[in-house]
Amino acid sequence: GQGEGQQGTEKVEGEETEAEADKVLAEVIRETEEVTLEEEEGVAAVGEEAEEEKGSVQPVEPGTAAALLDEFLARLPNLMNRKFVDEFAVEFCMTMNTKLNRRQLAKALYNVDRNRMDLVPFYARLAATLHQCLDDIAPMLLDMLVRDLRHQVRKKDQVHVHSKLKNVRFIAELTKFGLCPKPETMKCITILLHDFTHHNLEMACLFVEHCGRFLLRSPDSHLRARALLEIMVRKKRVQHLDGRQRSLVENALYYANPPENPRITHESRPPMLEFICKLLYKDLNKLNTEKILRLLRKLPWQDPEVLQYAVSSLTQIWNVKFNNIHCVANIMAGLKSHQEDATLRVVDGVLEDIRLGLELNWPKMNQRRVSGLKFLGELYNYQLVESNVIFRTLYLLISFGCNPDGSISPLDPYDSYFRVRLVCILLDTCGQYFDRGSSKKKLDHFLVFFQCYLFSKRQPVPLEVEHLFLDTMETLRPGLVLFPSAQEAYQAALELERKFKDKLGDLGQEGGGQGDDEEEEDDEEEETRGE
Repeated sequence: GQGEGQQGTEKVEGEETEAEADKVLAEVIRETEEVTLEEEEGVAAVGEEAEEEKGSVQPVEPGTAAALLDEFLARLPNLMNRKFVDEFAVEFCMTMNTKLNRRQLAKALYNVDRNRMDLVPFYARLAATLHQCLDDIAPMLLDMLVRDLRHQVRKKDQVHVHSKLKNVRFIAELTKFGLCPKPETMKCITILLHDFTHHNLEMACLFVEHCGRFLLRSPDSHLRARALLEIMVRKKRVQHLDGRQRSLVENALYYANPPENPRITHESRPPMLEFICKLLYKDLNKLNTEKILRLLRKLPWQDPEVLQYAVSSLTQIWNVKFNNIHCVANIMAGLKSHQEDATLRVVDGVLEDIRLGLELNWPKMNQRRVSGLKFLGELYNYQLVESNVIFRTLYLLISFGCNPDGSISPLDPYDSYFRVRLVCILLDTCGQYFDRGSSKKKLDHFLVFFQCYLFSKRQPVPLEVEHLFLDTMETLRPGLVLFPSAQEAYQAALELERKFKDKLGDLGQEGGGQGDDEEEEDDEEEETRGE
């Protein structure tokens, strides 16, 4: 019975809140429809008065109080941060605090340049700071702004839009500082919503953009501000607005009352998996590689979940800092004697990811592909893959998706040089070990085809790519003479292909004796590299 009573009380309170909101909405709509601008006939044009005063200004003698005041007010455009504003306020209170000077300061704040909208928040801060001890500057400034705003609305001309927007911005900033009453601000918005066209639309949107959220979040103005926003939404739906005006209204409404974003839910993982992620992605560096290797050896590798996550973490090398990729390869070499199956799975995953990047060719995967090629080179340096894997990958980079007839391929566009960068990264990582035996011959042959691939791209090659290619050649083969033209490179490639075909025919007749010799040379090179 007590629970049902509470629910009934809450239901009644909710109905009363909704009824109150509907009542305020109806009141605002009625006020919007009944607002007439006949009351503003006796309002003087403050802007015109200011211009008349400017035209009637007499020259001021230097050294007088008026000259000192003009020199002091000339510093107003330099108030570009809070420190300057506070210092200016203190100096004015200490040296310039007279009734006439306060009036002149209010006029100077009102006459801010319409093209310097960035000064308006700082001028409002200055008025709020001085209002704590001088309570007549802010009312004078607000009175001039409101009178000028209503005068501009009453005239209904489509000129001086920057002056109108300046007044709106100033009133909005004063509202947030508590110098302009909230009912007065919402009354100005109501007047603008009464004729929601042309400049009035821009002014209303500026009001909502700069103080709409403040009014909507304040408890004493929440209901009426929400009603005004609903009126603006209805006006947008009913009226025929162009694209720019519709964008202004939507941006103002979104800024004042943004939609609630769904909360981001982070994936929760077991502590053991979080520990693996922390070791590889956060703690790993060249100084603690051995320590992390010992910790990884102690993992429960017999657990399928731990094994799968560890292999996945080691394979996703793009999550590791680029300078720490060689540390992961070092860890892989240390794990090989204990977890050979996990090591093989990581190597297979890296090769599969390299081929996946070639098949998709998505620009967002470029950094991922660079990290994968770098990791593959480091795996060769730590004797986890053989040289045949490296050369197969190199030839795959310059041949996969490339049409032999030279037609355009979506997997390797004519003006894309990213694969050149990938080849250079792999060669810079492990190419220095191909300096003897059959690996040296294989690299020399590959460089011929690599130059042919480079000549097949759009010429001239960008300077960045050209310098990258030349630096790699200088590191691997300092004395190598590059082909000056594409015709010579293609001719050398044809000669190599003819030579390979003849050798394959001889091997078929002799039973493959020479192939066994090359395998023995590769084994000797692997042993030499390990030493």
